[in-house]
Amino acid sequence: MVGAPIGESSASVLEQHKENILPMPGGRSASKLTNTLIQSQTTKSVMIYKETLKREREHHEKMVGQLEELDDPLQVFIDYISWIHNNYQQGNNNESGLLNVLERCTSYFRDAYHYKNDPRYLKVWLEYTNYSDSPRDIFVYLAKKEIGNQLALYYEEFADYLEINGKTTDAEEIYQLGLNSQARPLPRLQRSYEHFKTRLESNTSTTNPNKRTGLELTQGSAIHDVQDGSRPNKKPRIEIFKDDSDNDQSVLKSIFDGQSASNDLGSIRSRIKENALQAKPWSGEVLRQKKNLERPNSSGSTSSSSSIKFQVYRDSHELNEDQKIKQTVCESNDGFVYTLINHPGKKSERVMINMDLLFLQEDEEITPEEMLAMTRRTLKQQQQQQQQQQYQQQRHTPIRTDESNNSNNTFVIPLKDENDTTLSNRPNSPTMTMFSKQANQEVVKIFNEAAADLNSDDEIERIDGVDSTTTNFDGFVTETIQMNGINNIIGPSLQVKETPPTDNELDDNVQSSPFIERPEVNDIPIQIIDNFDDSYRQTLLNSLINPIESYPGYTTIDIKIDKLKKFSELTTSDNKLIVKGNKNSIVDFCGEEIYCLRYELGKGGFGIVYLIEAGSSGQLKALKVESPCSKWEFYILNQIHRRTKIAYPESDNLFINQLELYAFQDESYLIMDYCNQGTLLDVVNHFKSHYGTTVDEVICIYLTKEILKSVEILHRIGILHGDLKADNCMLRFKPIEDGDTWNESYNKYGLHGWNQKSITLIDFGRSIDLKLFGDYTSPQFLSNWKTDQQDCPQMVNHEPWSYEADYYGIACIVHTMLFGSYIKIKPSHTNSTIQLENSLKRYWQHDLWKPLFDLLLNPYLPNDKKQPLVEEMAEIRQRFEGWLEENARKRNLKRSIQDLENDLTQVYRKRIG
Repeated sequence: MVGAPIGESSASVLEQHKENILPMPGGRSASKLTNTLIQSQTTKSVMIYKETLKREREHHEKMVGQLEELDDPLQVFIDYISWIHNNYQQGNNNESGLLNVLERCTSYFRDAYHYKNDPRYLKVWLEYTNYSDSPRDIFVYLAKKEIGNQLALYYEEFADYLEINGKTTDAEEIYQLGLNSQARPLPRLQRSYEHFKTRLESNTSTTNPNKRTGLELTQGSAIHDVQDGSRPNKKPRIEIFKDDSDNDQSVLKSIFDGQSASNDLGSIRSRIKENALQAKPWSGEVLRQKKNLERPNSSGSTSSSSSIKFQVYRDSHELNEDQKIKQTVCESNDGFVYTLINHPGKKSERVMINMDLLFLQEDEEITPEEMLAMTRRTLKQQQQQQQQQQYQQQRHTPIRTDESNNSNNTFVIPLKDENDTTLSNRPNSPTMTMFSKQANQEVVKIFNEAAADLNSDDEIERIDGVDSTTTNFDGFVTETIQMNGINNIIGPSLQVKETPPTDNELDDNVQSSPFIERPEVNDIPIQIIDNFDDSYRQTLLNSLINPIESYPGYTTIDIKIDKLKKFSELTTSDNKLIVKGNKNSIVDFCGEEIYCLRYELGKGGFGIVYLIEAGSSGQLKALKVESPCSKWEFYILNQIHRRTKIAYPESDNLFINQLELYAFQDESYLIMDYCNQGTLLDVVNHFKSHYGTTVDEVICIYLTKEILKSVEILHRIGILHGDLKADNCMLRFKPIEDGDTWNESYNKYGLHGWNQKSITLIDFGRSIDLKLFGDYTSPQFLSNWKTDQQDCPQMVNHEPWSYEADYYGIACIVHTMLFGSYIKIKPSHTNSTIQLENSLKRYWQHDLWKPLFDLLLNPYLPNDKKQPLVEEMAEIRQRFEGWLEENARKRNLKRSIQDLENDLTQVYRKRIG
């Protein structure tokens, strides 16, 4: 124990709980530990204490979410772990979550060079080894990742572990390795090594090989002579499997075996999953009770009885008809529906609900709350369909005008007053009325007078010869609002049409407000933003807490470079290959490395993407040159990888990785990773040219699942891609490493090689960071660029849009793979939705594709709040994964991916020479 002296009362508290206190290598604060134990045990303060812990944990989690904005992000985890130590004296359990925090900390900083030899970070790893059943693997992993290789603490702890496990030779090698590396502090490491040799010599001198231990004696009175080599007959023991890797292979050989460390060590739970008892259905199992239970008899004495069996629940198919629970749906005289449940041998139970509605299918059951929600949703959809039909009818209703055609006529908003009889059937309000009848009439008069002035001469504006206020149909008024920005954040001025009131607002039971308000969704103001205005983007970048200039890989060069025009002259429309040796193809102004342009990968309205080769290493990368200079995509990619590394570290490869940005006055040079297997559009063209068909459906299902997963993650971290199409999705089919296996059966968790076969999204120039607009706004966007059929209908019609852009983009990609052509849509004949012009082939998986296109093409109803539909997308993705688990093997998915991978790799090798 460390800390200030404690009194007798504090000492007694610690004495009572000493068995439940996990000792720490550096000790614990006695005062903090005593205070924690007292608060956690006091009945009056236990709830307050739990609430305090909850708030403090939320604070630490919030700080973890802001790691990239801090100078020393490691200290956030150190404080978090220290807080757990002080408040959860038992160490890791479900309440403390210590192991989870340790794994997050070790995983997050494993590739951060400046933390590899930070003693604080190494101590976190060492604490993590305490919860592992194979600490040796972790020590070897740290050596391969060069974590702690300059710290004496690493070699001391590793050698101690080996010495305790009897591997003194390996322990001495570790000490020698640390001394040769001049690990700091070196004098302490030398002393530890000397103590180790002293212990080793002492153990060697005191060892007596002829000494007979107690384990060599058999039980009983007879003592066998073990000198003659004979062994007593013993009951054969079960030989437990023993891994010989630790004995046959030295530690240094494990470290320097030539294989680099895997980027993911894996969680402790995943490494010991074989030790967990797998759940299985119980069928007639019986919980055994203690035998010879003593029960008092009538005379007051006790008597033994046979054991009583506790019957475990059994499925209904194992029971006889007389043993089954029966339920009957009934209806009372008042019209209420209830279910009568008859339990064999018990009193009947009446449940005020129709239990038959809780079973959608034979093996699928829902809760009453889910049933209520589904009922309300169905009613809401029916109501909205009726509203849509009424709205369509009203659009064709002639406009009613008075005979004088006077636009200055006033109108009176109908409110209930003493002469109003249209609302007489409305039920009385359950609240107490605090106003008199006369006061109510005065309020009605004020509203009517205000409404009469809405169409006065000074309120009417003319835009291009048309009045800004026009009556389009009976009872409704639409108004064009000129918005000049909201608090100088909204961006350039935009025009928004206010939607007419819905039928809900005109319902007899709901009074409408007499005021015309700005469009809102669930009381969250809607911002209409031109996020693609360069000056507005620059305003957003200038408002960052951490300026973009501080991001790793960012470089500003305050000169004009004017190289894009010369680069564009190196290729033609037919030949994209750039001949080596051309002086104009050398890029020697992007840092210390010199690059050479090799191939033109793509061209857009503002720039060109090239394949470049590093002069020193020959490594291939992608270079995106834009004019004028653009920093936005570098910012978006930086944010994506920061957020995914914290929330979804296993999915970081789904998005192209930015390496460096060189921002000149007139041009920007963004260097990224290079994917050498082409895009999904290349996949479609490959199947057309080689087989004369569209992409195999099983490959379409697999790639669609990967696309859904990537967009789902983007929306969860607050990013809109904005330009999803087949040529912005790169294949990422990595080869399976030696020693790893790739199973024929698909694994939805990415195990057994399947995590190496995926996609990578590129081209985030149109992307939007929704976190820049706060949590209390609902931003929507208007685009002014030239649209095509791969843009969502909202963009094509120059209407505000948000998540529809990405959902429609997914539909475009899937349609291109399935049909081999760009998407075409048409309005539905039954309602106001849109649908595909092409029909799904009869032998396709309609139960997968139809719900997917229904969601992607019609994500929102007219009055829905536009929020990301991540849960709906996750549900559809899981359907795709379930289908793959059942059919991947028999549909030869693995073989199809292998063939496609080989073909496209060869095509790209030939293309770039």
